[in-house]
Amino acid sequence: MGKQRKTWSPELKEQLVLAVLSGEHTIAEAAREYEVSESLIHTWRAQFLEAGRARLQG
Repeated sequence: MGKQRKTWSPELKEQLVLAVLSGEHTIAEAAREYEVSESLIHTWRAQFLEAGRARLQG
């Protein structure tokens, strides 16, 4: 059997991204603490910022 992918709740993603953006954690620290890859945190942060940017534009 193959390995199943982990799923992350939107609330956890938001909490993690806000911790990084506020300076509470670096991306590396957050990745270790939440057992998530750094590249995934970069992706979530980019999505979060883009969604906010789009919301402000219209």
